Amino acid sequence: MAQILKFVYALMMFLSFFISVTNGGLFPCKNPTDCPLGLCIRPLKPLCIDFICECDDLRRKKKKIEN
Repeated sequence: MAQILKFVYALMMFLSFFISVTNGGLFPCKNPTDCPLGLCIRPLKPLCIDFICECDDLRRKKKKIEN
């Protein structure tokens, strides 16, 4: 009985972690200033793409424009 309870507890912990990670990354926005500054790691910058904050590399865009 105790093993079943431990299994159910571990399963609930795993599922709650999975659900929080999958829903945690979406930030609605209307312009780039709505995105939180700590959202991305360097050299990525937060941008508002299709009304959702996403991390994007601005240097990659500059290279693409130059070519």
